[in-house]
Amino acid sequence: MKTSYYANLRNIDLTQNVPIAISVDSGRLAKFRGKSMKCLSPAPFFKKWKQIETNIDANFKRGDFNKFTYDNLKKSFQAKYVEAFYNKVLKKLEPRKVFDALGENTVLLCYEKPTDFCHRFLVAGWLELSLGVVIDEAAHEKDKAVQENKESLKNQLKKVMENAKEKAGRSK
Repeated sequence: MKTSYYANLRNIDLTQNVPIAISVDSGRLAKFRGKSMKCLSPAPFFKKWKQIETNIDANFKRGDFNKFTYDNLKKSFQAKYVEAFYNKVLKKLEPRKVFDALGENTVLLCYEKPTDFCHRFLVAGWLELSLGVVIDEAAHEKDKAVQENKESLKNQLKKVMENAKEKAGRSK
């Protein structure tokens, strides 16, 4: 299994890999006409999240706050996104069933570039942490910046998963 983005499909061997959309729109804006797995999309909260992110970016561009404040707002907001995505999407799913339904030759697709904050890395991290598999970004397996981004998001998710497990243990 691998991850990628729609604009990178031309660099993926589609005779060996099955692309599956996990974005909210199943890739329609990218003119993707393949399979999708909507249960892995951030649909339950995506529009609200996207609007807040757009507002943060617009306020920064307008000069409402400096780069330090902007970076801290983005980091805090992304941490909340990771928690929401886990609790509203991933926590409700069985990792083994999802992996088996997707298959080993799947490429999970969404829109963001591989160095951007992206939920596909959260899905990949969740499967890696839960099943002990390795899921690389297609055509970027050796790119240090991509690997660091992927690991950073996976580590954020790991903390969220550990906190959820600890919280569930206390409530028993």
